[in-house]
Amino acid sequence: MRQGAVVLGVILLGFQNYVRDRLGEELWRTVQTEAGVAGRVYLPSQSYPGEELQALVSSLSRLTGMTMPLVLESFGDKLAAELLRVYGGLLDPRWRVLDVLIHSEELVERMAQRNGDITPQSPLTGRWGKDGEVILSYQSHLKHCALIKGIVRGMGANLEQPVLIEEIRCMLTGATACELAVRLERTQQAQGNARRLTPPAMSYSAVKAALFTDRSDRSSVLPGPPSSKQEASSSWRTNLTTIPPPSGVVPARSSSPSSAPSPAPSTSPSTSPSTPPSAEGEPSELGRRR
Repeated sequence: MRQGAVVLGVILLGFQNYVRDRLGEELWRTVQTEAGVAGRVYLPSQSYPGEELQALVSSLSRLTGMTMPLVLESFGDKLAAELLRVYGGLLDPRWRVLDVLIHSEELVERMAQRNGDITPQSPLTGRWGKDGEVILSYQSHLKHCALIKGIVRGMGANLEQPVLIEEIRCMLTGATACELAVRLERTQQAQGNARRLTPPAMSYSAVKAALFTDRSDRSSVLPGPPSSKQEASSSWRTNLTTIPPPSGVVPARSSSPSSAPSPAPSTSPSTSPSTPPSAEGEPSELGRRR
């Protein structure tokens, strides 16, 4: 890695906005003054010496008491959205966050070329791990590995694909390069599997037809999956009105309005009441005895 590393103007401009938004304009001017770049204006279309970012981060760390790794990681998390906004056109729409990391070397070099760097050299490389994770390698004399962590985490959040980052080795502890294992959170993997395995929704009428229709007719009765969630929901609500009562018995309709219900069967003597009422005009047996 060459020693004269440069940083993109969008990164320094992002750091300026990061300090202003959180700590105010006055503190930003103080940070610049202590870093030896008072009044410096940053343009996103240019590149600047990497040591300038190092000086600004160190100045902010001294003024706030935050450690430099904490400053860098917090800043990187916010910077991710700006990088996606400015350089999102370089990404393939089919890429997921892990695909972006795999192509990180190419992407960083293309970003630098946009800013006029003829021979860019990316400090990042990515490769697939044995368990589907991405092994991200970073090597620079600036040792801004915490910034890389923040950008990766922020990128996952902005793409709605949260990631887990595991530090394998780090230059801050004596390694020659930093290596990070990046994988999607388990919830994201589970949701992806659910989307692949869950069958399309079926309406009540489709379920009824599938259960009670002859096998030979099933292929013609079962409808295709609904074209949208709204259609499936509407179909379900419509068919709810035809569900039979809880008893499972649907009252039969008479063939004609004038037909009267059939008379109830006569009660056998063994089941009749002990003192049934006598016919009209005839005395009861008790009356005759009297």
